[in-house]
Amino acid sequence: MPIDDTKLDSEYRGLKSRMKFRAFAAMSMPAAWFAGLRMDKLDNESCVTSLPGGWRTQNPFKTMYWAVQGMGAELATGAAPFAMSRSMPEKLRMFVVGTEAKFVKRAKGRITFTCNDVNSAREAIEESMKSGESVERDFVSIGTDSSGDIVSEWVFKWNFLVIDRT
Repeated sequence: MPIDDTKLDSEYRGLKSRMKFRAFAAMSMPAAWFAGLRMDKLDNESCVTSLPGGWRTQNPFKTMYWAVQGMGAELATGAAPFAMSRSMPEKLRMFVVGTEAKFVKRAKGRITFTCNDVNSAREAIEESMKSGESVERDFVSIGTDSSGDIVSEWVFKWNFLVIDRT
């Protein structure tokens, strides 16, 4: 059975709701909650997350710690498939099997991570649904600062396997 678009829209709205996302983060991702990770946009085209600068996210050099950036970048690539998993009757096993990062500029202030691979995520999940096999896809997340300059570029390799619940 395919992904239910009505349920998917509801899942997107839930993750975009500040209060619901903060509660979800506190229960499921306490480090993200503490760091102040936000879901700024989530739809069938893209996902945008952001993290504030400041003492909760900085390293001793007064820039954003690379692992905190990775947390924001990973969520930008994984939020849409997560919402899709909650919008289908089958169980979706999904996890990161590889990552690459390139740091371009010092990350200061609010950093925004954008992933435009939502359609590719849906295609991978539907391919696994049809084949019964796991599917791997690379998703790109670009981190930018408030002036729009790229601070980091991330590639996350996700593995998806749709499992029938019967």
